[in-house]
Amino acid sequence: MNNKKQRTETMDEFVKFVQADPVLPAPGTNQSILQMVEKSLNPSIWIVFAKCFCLQTAAGFSTLLICPQFDIGAGTHNRLFHALHSMLPPFLFFIVCGMIFVLLGAVLAGLVLSRDEVRVIRKIRYIYYAVYSLIIYVIFIFLGADMILISTFAWILGATAGSTAGFETVFRMKAVPA
Repeated sequence: MNNKKQRTETMDEFVKFVQADPVLPAPGTNQSILQMVEKSLNPSIWIVFAKCFCLQTAAGFSTLLICPQFDIGAGTHNRLFHALHSMLPPFLFFIVCGMIFVLLGAVLAGLVLSRDEVRVIRKIRYIYYAVYSLIIYVIFIFLGADMILISTFAWILGATAGSTAGFETVFRMKAVPA
């Protein structure tokens, strides 16, 4: 019986709502809402770049705990990396190092960023990948990395490939349009 009374009261309230005179929002409210939606759907490229860069860099430098790239990081020279280094030609080895450094960060950043932020990165992805790789390379140099031209080129190539693989995976997972 209580349910029936509650439904009747709810129906009465709904009828009053439908029959009430319309109430218009304040003039600035519509504009304010439109601006919020616009900002949400079209995030600033610089803010997205900064968020992505920070996430990728944090994840990348965490890989230095296990992989001592360019003799930087807390990772020790263990058997796995010695075996990998001895099996691969140096050029290919540095490509793999670059990929390892950025792959985790690219996937992590892509998963943390909103779909609209990922869409922004997708529009400029190749420029972003190259710029990110070059900036990290410069950071490595400032940290005292011992790098030669061939290893630098290979590492940047690998980092760009790692970013591409990581982000393309996320683009597909989030169904972000091109």
